[in-house]
Amino acid sequence: MLLARAPAKVNFFLEITGRRPDGYHTLSTLFQTLSLADRLTFQPAPGLSLSCSDPALPTDESNLALRAAARLRALLKEPRGARIHLEKKVPTGAGLGGGSSDAAAVLKALLRLWKRRLSAGELHALAASLGADVPFFLKGGLCLAAGIGDALKPLKPLPRTWLVLVYPGFGVSTKEAYTRVRVPVKNQRTAPPGIADGLFNRFEEFIFPGHPELPALKQKLLAAGASAALMSGSGSSVFGLAPSAAAGRKILAALRSRYPRSWLVHTQP
Repeated sequence: MLLARAPAKVNFFLEITGRRPDGYHTLSTLFQTLSLADRLTFQPAPGLSLSCSDPALPTDESNLALRAAARLRALLKEPRGARIHLEKKVPTGAGLGGGSSDAAAVLKALLRLWKRRLSAGELHALAASLGADVPFFLKGGLCLAAGIGDALKPLKPLPRTWLVLVYPGFGVSTKEAYTRVRVPVKNQRTAPPGIADGLFNRFEEFIFPGHPELPALKQKLLAAGASAALMSGSGSSVFGLAPSAAAGRKILAALRSRYPRSWLVHTQP
C-alpha cells in the first residue's frame, strides 16, 4: 500500500488581472500549502477505482482524482491500475484547493506505484489540463502564480506561520464566483513578496455581497485575536493569522462552537 497527502492551500494574495478570449480569467496570486490535508491510499489493481470517506462525493470520473488517474494511465499506456481510497479532510467548495490537490497527489503517487516517469514539462501539461490549480500542488510551499494560476514561481519558505482556518458551513462554486467577476478590475494591486505587506483577495469584492456571513466571519476572527483575516480563493473558507500557536488555540476556541469545521493549521514548505 502506498500513502500520500494532499494538502489544502490558501491564497495570501489574489488579484484578477484580466480575461482571456477563451473565457478564462488571469490572476496574480500567492499560494501557500497548509498542514490540513486529505489522505490517499493506493493499492495495485487490474483497473482503476476510487472510494471515499465522504459519501456525498462522487467516485466516478466526475471526481478530479479519478479523472487524473485515468488521464495519466492513458498517457503512459499503462496496463496496470490502482485501487484508490480518499480520506477527505479538506472541505469542498471552500477555496482551499482540495480537489486540485487530490488530483496532483494521484499523479505523483501513481508514478511511484507504477514505477514510471514523466518529464517535468509533460507532468505540468497533464496537471494543467486537469485544472488551473493542479500544477501548483505538484510543487507546494509558497508560490507566486500568474496566468490562470499555472505559471509558477516558487518562493523562499516562510517561517512556520499559524492560521485559524474556518469553513462557514456552505461552499461557493468556483464557476459561480467567476460569473460575478467584472473586468477590467479597477485599481489593480501588485502581489507583495510575502504576507507581511498585507493580505488581499479581489474575490471578496464580488462574493461578500451575496454571502454577508463571510465579512462577518472576518470580523469575528479579528475580534478573537487574529492579526489579519482573509477569504481564501473564491471562498467560502476564511482564515486568520495567529501570532503564535497558543494564540491560535484561543482564537479557535472562541469560534469553534459556532463553526465546528475550523482548524488551527500551519504553513507547510
